[in-house]
Amino acid sequence: MWEFFEEGSYPEHGAVKEEVEAHVAALIGTYDASSLAASLDRHDFYLREWVPERLDAAQAEDELARLVAFADLQYRVEDDRAGLMLKTLNLPKPNDFVFEQLPSIYEHLTRDGLFRITPENIPTEWFGAEAVFAAGEDALFPHPRLAQKRELVGLLMELAEQDDLRVSVALHPFRQGKLADVRPRLLEDYWSGIKTTQANLDSLDAHNVGNPAFHAAGQRSPVQELFYPLLGTWFDWTRRGDDHTDPVKRLYVREIRPPEDGHGNQLIAVYNNELHTERDTQRHRFTHIDGKVRRYPAETYGPSRHDPRADCGPPSHSRKLWRVDGSLTDEQWSDLIGLHFRGNDLIGEHFAKTFPATAQ
Repeated sequence: MWEFFEEGSYPEHGAVKEEVEAHVAALIGTYDASSLAASLDRHDFYLREWVPERLDAAQAEDELARLVAFADLQYRVEDDRAGLMLKTLNLPKPNDFVFEQLPSIYEHLTRDGLFRITPENIPTEWFGAEAVFAAGEDALFPHPRLAQKRELVGLLMELAEQDDLRVSVALHPFRQGKLADVRPRLLEDYWSGIKTTQANLDSLDAHNVGNPAFHAAGQRSPVQELFYPLLGTWFDWTRRGDDHTDPVKRLYVREIRPPEDGHGNQLIAVYNNELHTERDTQRHRFTHIDGKVRRYPAETYGPSRHDPRADCGPPSHSRKLWRVDGSLTDEQWSDLIGLHFRGNDLIGEHFAKTFPATAQ
């Protein structure tokens, strides 16, 4: 919002500049001396943290009013954006913005609300860190909780090129445009997934299934705790059913994050990544994998630094973000699980202990 604060011409973003200025003018029109002083006091910490030079430069009442109006508008936009992000965790609806614009896309969603991507949906143009799917001349975007896992999205797009795999993803229901209007974003870093071996992978021995393992987050660095706070992760290998002739082995992975952010501030809600996968132990292949995110309200969330194994309580929202069906190599599977849990160092720790060759 603040990039439109300065006066002057904005030739490439003129329409947005006009819209921002109209909202700012409307907010200024609601201020009197008392409400302006109250708003200035309410935004004092925010203004001093983010735009201190502009706060120091504002002396006249109209200058302070413009500064406060931008702060008010920024907060309103963030509140609206938070509301939209919460709505993205619901299953898609035909009246969601994207599906109103492209109803044929909604008609092809799976019962999980996922969109199957095929080679035709992979753009030929490079967009850098911006993950985009093509639907003719239209651009579709991954669900915001999936888009932040950009290496995972890239791998899913690669796997979609294989005829023997079926790859489906959750779409952003409120973001859509034309491919020609999408601008590339530069890559900021690179990360690759864990690597695994065959050791014990196809065992259905009772010792290797039916015993959930909890790996607590122990001695983590301050940087890890700042950027990816973590209490622990559950790993649960099970048989698919009671039939002991069934060769399929299942794995459920559930991470447990704390109800505070990396600075120790209390969160309104906790978002935990989860994953489910199946392996055919006779064919020695993973045949299914899917990843989801669950949102837990902080007031009913059980896990804490003192009791990381406590029950999470009921989630307010649960959204499957992606899935792959078909015969996967162990390397492809390792990359998918590692990239879904990017930042969770316990994933590598778990498989390093199960498969010693992964220890590095």
